[in-house]
Amino acid sequence: MASNGSSDYALFPQSMIPTSASSSLPEGYALRPLRRSDYSRGFLTCLTDLTWIGDITESAFEERFDWMATKGKDWYYCIVIDDGSRIVATATMISGKKVVSLLA
Repeated sequence: MASNGSSDYALFPQSMIPTSASSSLPEGYALRPLRRSDYSRGFLTCLTDLTWIGDITESAFEERFDWMATKGKDWYYCIVIDDGSRIVATATMISGKKVVSLLA
């Protein structure tokens, strides 16, 4: 999926996340794909609890998002938990061909 320029463009289709995955979340919280607009929803702030982020501009974030949506398509999945106004958690799954376990 290439970015369509919309600020609310999702990294991958919501349908790829099973509804059962969010069934244990508190009311008002949603498990969803990263969106291009998540810079303003505190995505980077959430990451600062994990590691040093640096001074990333909104433009640089959107450029990286567009890269993940095009060159990272089908192997780079970033999900977030949203409380309706901001990102409160995030996880990334990278899917790739292995060179261990008999190329499993």
